[in-house]
Amino acid sequence: MKAVILAGGFGTRLRPLSSTRPKPMVPVLGKPNLQYLLESLEKIPKIDEIILSVHYMRGEIREFIHEKMSDYPKTIRFVNDPMPLETGGALKNVEDYVSEDFLVIYGDIFTNFNFEELIEAHKEKDGLITVAVTKVYDPEKYGVVEVDEEGKIVHFEEKPKRPKTNLVDAGIYMVNKKVLETIPKNKEVYFEREILPKFVAQGEVYAHQISREYYWIDLGTSDDIFYAHQIAMDEITKQNGYYTIREGAEVPEDVEIQGPVYIDEGVKIGHGVKIKAYTYIGPNSIIEDKAYLKRAILIGSDIVKERAEIKESILGEGVVVGKNVLLKENAVVGDYAKIYDNLVIYGAKVLPWKKVEEYEAYIKIKLDPTKVRPGVTPERCPLGLVECIYTKFKAIAGEKPPCDECIENQWLF
Repeated sequence: MKAVILAGGFGTRLRPLSSTRPKPMVPVLGKPNLQYLLESLEKIPKIDEIILSVHYMRGEIREFIHEKMSDYPKTIRFVNDPMPLETGGALKNVEDYVSEDFLVIYGDIFTNFNFEELIEAHKEKDGLITVAVTKVYDPEKYGVVEVDEEGKIVHFEEKPKRPKTNLVDAGIYMVNKKVLETIPKNKEVYFEREILPKFVAQGEVYAHQISREYYWIDLGTSDDIFYAHQIAMDEITKQNGYYTIREGAEVPEDVEIQGPVYIDEGVKIGHGVKIKAYTYIGPNSIIEDKAYLKRAILIGSDIVKERAEIKESILGEGVVVGKNVLLKENAVVGDYAKIYDNLVIYGAKVLPWKKVEEYEAYIKIKLDPTKVRPGVTPERCPLGLVECIYTKFKAIAGEKPPCDECIENQWLF
């Protein structure tokens, strides 16, 4: 049996992290999500070949497979999409390589679900598609399903405004090859929006619910990355205690650690550093004296200088954070960016290789937008800083106001 991993998406909502890596390569605890999926499939004897449907930054995926997964015991086949084909078009593109029934997994799904359960459930049903479904707190973000007593999906709606249930499509399917005959070739087609509802209407789609013993996360946003790290650290905590320090890491005795915390290989921690719960420090990172980290994710090879504070923020690879910098409110810093000393970044996304030398960031705070126009500033800083950040907008806003997209995404510009 073949397993298809759809790994060609752009990961737009994950930028700037996905600006320098394909979405399936976004790491959780230092390991790309694609590797987690491949390791899960390795345990299923029925699966003899994994097909990677790739497009965006496919060279990065190929390089990873050749260098890090060279001893993988199953065959891995690459199928390149000639253009962005979306989920349905990408499946059509692998038609020549799949058998009668095959497993489909979206490459941004972080889960420990046993895929073999879905394979067995598909055999027991009489449909052409079996969908793994799970319960979530925010179903309006996903494809919502309604199921009858026999497990047949009787209604499917993608991202409804008023969902009738909290049972959603988990992005994992067993599919019969006959389904691919209905998909046009070399066209953008959404499997979950165009193909799935059609077969639901024909009564050919069944559901298999993922039990509570498994975790499931769609790695679509930075919030999802935080949640994935939290789940992963909780799982490790059950085995290794509240914090993990890998071999080769240097952690002085005066470092304060409040777990769960994961410190990876080759990390060097300075004196007087405080590391609070759900912080991951990636390989070869350097944390200088008296820095403070809380619910921070450092992908690796990062430098955090003296007295810097990183709270609920993500650093890409090779980021340099200057002295006395405050990073918080879900800020995301792209690979190899540099934040100069004494800056405050609230809820902003910093592009890769960006050098932030002054307050250029759009601050995520509810204020009258007129307050950032040249010559008009608040009476006092709304963030409580000695020097009001809003005065720093003059140089930029005086020339060109930020566009709606910049404001919505909190880009540094």
